[in-house]
Amino acid sequence: MSSGYFAPLVTRPDIVTAPGEYFTRKGERVVVTKVSTHHDFGCVGAYVDCGTRESWHKSGRIRATSETLNDIVRRAE
Repeated sequence: MSSGYFAPLVTRPDIVTAPGEYFTRKGERVVVTKVSTHHDFGCVGAYVDCGTRESWHKSGRIRATSETLNDIVRRAE
C-alpha cells in the first residue's frame, strides 16, 4: 500500500490513542489491544460480541478513502 493511500487520514484527529474499549459507528463495542502512532492500520483489536479481529488507523478508520460502520468513533467510558 503506497503512502499516498493514507493522505486523507493525515489531518484527521487521533481517536485510538491507547489500548482499551471503543465503540464503532454502528454501536458495536471493540477492544483494541495494540495501538500504532504511525499512518498505518496498526491499531489491532477485536469485536467484543463475535471476537472477529480488525485493524484500524489511529483516526479510527478501517479504510483511508471512505467511512464505514466499522470505524471507531469514540472511546467507551
